[in-house]
Amino acid sequence: MESNLFIDTDIILDIVLDRKEFFDDSAAIFQKFETGEVFLYTSPSIIINAQYVGQKQIAKSKCRAVMNYLLNYFIILEADLSVLKQAYQSKFSDVEDAIQDYTATKDSVINFFITRNIKDFKPGENILPVATPAQFLKLFKQNP
Repeated sequence: MESNLFIDTDIILDIVLDRKEFFDDSAAIFQKFETGEVFLYTSPSIIINAQYVGQKQIAKSKCRAVMNYLLNYFIILEADLSVLKQAYQSKFSDVEDAIQDYTATKDSVINFFITRNIKDFKPGENILPVATPAQFLKLFKQNP
């Protein structure tokens, strides 16, 4: 199964902050990139948000170093004016989530939106299948 995954802020923070409860599943997603099984995408605002949140919880220099390293894993997708307008006119309750969803779907490349914040992605709002790292890994194992 060739997969292009859009990675949300919380997944990056699992790695940066070494969140014990979530680290293994999130790290497994990055390992799938290392073995060429998936491609990882994100947006500049997710990178900025992860840096902002991360540096409040660990040393700024450590956060910056880890974030700089993780940039090697990503293809960065940009939001444009049409994405922003779609997001503000959408049914999403959270505009930031809408911007990420529409950024991910803009070029029709992404297969899954990977986040642990699945409760904010309600049927009828988002276009992409949304999965936690654990859910995606289970699906990937069933359909290699």
